[in-house]
Amino acid sequence: MVLEHRPGALRACLLLTCLAVPAPSALADDPASAVAADADAQGAAAPESVSAQQTGEGAAAGAEAAQEPNQRPSELPFDPALVGLPGLPQPMTSAEDFHQALDLIDARLAELEAALEALPVDADPAADAAAAGEDAAPPPGEAADTADTPNESPAESPAESPAEHIGQQLKLLRNLRLVVQRRATLGERLAESETGLAQLRDELAAVERDGIAEEPPYPVSRLDQARADLALSQAAEDVAETRAETAARRRDAAERALSRAVSERRAARDRLTAAENGAAGAAERAALVQALDLARLTDLLARQEAAAAVSALALARAQDDMAEVKQTLAGERVRYLQARVVLPQQALDERLAELTAREDRLRAQVDEVAAAGDAAEANLYRARRRLAEAESDADRAVLQEWVETRDTEVRVARTGVDSLAAAIADLAQMHQLWELRHRFMEAPDAVDLPQALQQVLANLDTAHKAKDDIEERLSALRSMQLAQARRLREPDLREGVREALTARRDALDGAEGYGRELLETKDALIALLEGMRYQLQDQVQTQALQIRQAREALVDWWSAELLVIDDQSVRARELVTALAMFLVVVVLVSLIRAGARRALKRRKGRSGSAEAGDLRLALSAVAGNTSQIFVLIAAFYVAMAFSGVPSPTVRDWLWTLLVVAFYFQLGIWANAAMVDYFNRRRTRQEMRDPSTVTGYGVMMFFIRAGIWITVIVSLLAYFQYPIAGLVGALGVSSLAVAFAVNTILADVFSSMAIVLDKPFRVGDFIMSGDTLGVIEHIGVKTTRIRSLSGEQVVMSNSDLLNSRIHNFKHLQERRVVFHIRVVYRTPRALLERIPDMIREAVEEQPRARFDRAHFFEYGDYALVFEAVYYVLSPDYALYMDIQQGINLGIHRRFEAAGVSFAYPTQELILRRGASGGA
Repeated sequence: MVLEHRPGALRACLLLTCLAVPAPSALADDPASAVAADADAQGAAAPESVSAQQTGEGAAAGAEAAQEPNQRPSELPFDPALVGLPGLPQPMTSAEDFHQALDLIDARLAELEAALEALPVDADPAADAAAAGEDAAPPPGEAADTADTPNESPAESPAESPAEHIGQQLKLLRNLRLVVQRRATLGERLAESETGLAQLRDELAAVERDGIAEEPPYPVSRLDQARADLALSQAAEDVAETRAETAARRRDAAERALSRAVSERRAARDRLTAAENGAAGAAERAALVQALDLARLTDLLARQEAAAAVSALALARAQDDMAEVKQTLAGERVRYLQARVVLPQQALDERLAELTAREDRLRAQVDEVAAAGDAAEANLYRARRRLAEAESDADRAVLQEWVETRDTEVRVARTGVDSLAAAIADLAQMHQLWELRHRFMEAPDAVDLPQALQQVLANLDTAHKAKDDIEERLSALRSMQLAQARRLREPDLREGVREALTARRDALDGAEGYGRELLETKDALIALLEGMRYQLQDQVQTQALQIRQAREALVDWWSAELLVIDDQSVRARELVTALAMFLVVVVLVSLIRAGARRALKRRKGRSGSAEAGDLRLALSAVAGNTSQIFVLIAAFYVAMAFSGVPSPTVRDWLWTLLVVAFYFQLGIWANAAMVDYFNRRRTRQEMRDPSTVTGYGVMMFFIRAGIWITVIVSLLAYFQYPIAGLVGALGVSSLAVAFAVNTILADVFSSMAIVLDKPFRVGDFIMSGDTLGVIEHIGVKTTRIRSLSGEQVVMSNSDLLNSRIHNFKHLQERRVVFHIRVVYRTPRALLERIPDMIREAVEEQPRARFDRAHFFEYGDYALVFEAVYYVLSPDYALYMDIQQGINLGIHRRFEAAGVSFAYPTQELILRRGASGGA
């Protein structure tokens, strides 16, 4: 490839592009990669153009896209040579791998730094990229990667300047170098931890098998040290667990970051592929190539960070295992020593001699501090006299500081005497404790071990509280020291003021020394008490001690003041009494309810009928509908009343709450009793009349409303609320509502009238006006009728009752009247036989009863006979069958006798006159 002569900025851009993809050997397995490798080989002698570089990037992206689906998680989905790291070990496992990777990263950093230094200052990357790519077009069909930015598409983003691009590469590579170094260090530490863990396990096995390696006798101080080591190992194990949890969270975060980096790299590859296939401009391709390079570096960095997080988690878990083994080892040493330690008289004498020598030193120091305090009081007196005699304000300011300093010295001396005296008292107590320890170690039967342990525990609690108080005072003293140090750093202090402040600082330092002396003694006392506690606990009967401790703790707790409410203390015994009464009431009510249900159930079984047990069933409904909220409120009130915890005001509020709950409970009981009563009656009525369901529902609604209105009015009357006006207002409102819903209420009361008066029931066949059909449903406002033609007719209850109703349900016999017409020319003898013919036709029907048959009238066109008979069944179909049989019988007889039926005819008679006849 021949390089044309271009400006210096273009040369710099081309140099940057060559450095971005310096890996010809990594693409030799792919045909497109071979093209890129050849291009890089030619570029070794002279820099190549941007278009040729983009072609190589597209080919490498195609190879990457082809191999990525089969890539193993431990390997990169692209060749490290594409980011300037050819031969990067994947995966990195040994120290040689890490060293090789660091060397490659250092070499790449050196190349990029040299390229950055070679860049001119006035480079225009966009123009150079366009000039470099205007004659070169990418081969069709080659894929490449592109960067994935969430808010801006690469097609709209111009290519970065060479300096910016190299700067980003340098930043990523430096971070990569740090991560690789961290991985190497973590690997070494993990190997050391595994070795140490193996050694600790061997040591633990040896202690469990042979005991500790030291030769007996074991002094008691050795046991105290072992117990201290156990406490430290327990704290270290807690810290190690926390570190392992933190490492696990960091591992998860690194894996999520790796997923994002992989997604961004793949998105970058797809966009560059689209740009190559779409024949995008050279500037756009240059930007996409740069984004690809950065996306690959980010992917590589994220993979290394994820691997480092995994190594860190493994190290944290190994350290946690080591802490657990150390804790177990310390426990085994303690268990081994506690049965073998001794405190001979010689060792006791040596320890007591040390304590005595320290007491003598502290007493001498107390005398010195007391003398210094006396001198400080004299100095304070003189300082106050000089302050009173001072004339100038400047002298007064200096003397005031000295007065405060002398006062501080006096207070420090007095506090120091108290601290040293307390330290001497602690040493005396330690003297007694060591003697006690020697006695129960040498002759346990001669010592009341439970009482001794109880005393040790009490002293230990007191010592811990005293230590906390000492640390608080030292903290306050430290704040005063810091304030003095800040004032001494002020540059404009007068010499006399500075001297006074310096003397005050020295006095505060002395006070801190006295406090530290007391704190050190207190720590020694606590350590001694802790050691004695463990030894006594091992020797004392655990169960007896626990019983004694529990009894004493219970006595203390029974009279303890737990909290204060409105300046009224609440003690444990009061709360226990309240809780006991609360439980008694709840359990008692539950037992009463359960017993009532069982007794009522047995009595109902003996009665054998529901009618005989109406009262018992009502009581059962009441027993089964007691609100749990009412029970809890009642129990709470009884508990508070018996315990005496609440104030009179609170007790009044509780009584008010109980009254309200009781009235509502009365409403619930009355409602349950009425519901039970009407439900049973409705059940019995439904067997005879299903239409009663709606009526009973309406009645129950009004009864419930009346019950709750009564409850509310009674409750208001109990609390002396003026209910007269309320009742009047409710009456007026009820009238207004009644007028507004007059039609609806009329239908509602009509439904109740239907249920109570029973003009018809569900299933009855009725006729109301023009409506003829069977009653299907009787509702609150309407009644539904299934007509003979099949449709459903819905009528309001008031309209139905206002009309004339024909109920065919209770029809026992059906009276039938029918007429027969014969012609006028029928002979009189046949006319006399017709009633008998009709009677015979009726009587031959088995379910019919003949009543009469008569020659009724002379009609307009016929002689009319009227017949009456009864059908002995309300069945309409049977009636039609009988009527058909009668009609056929009459027709048969008339046909045999020669009687003709008449039909409407008109006869026109024409008469002619005499003239007309001529």
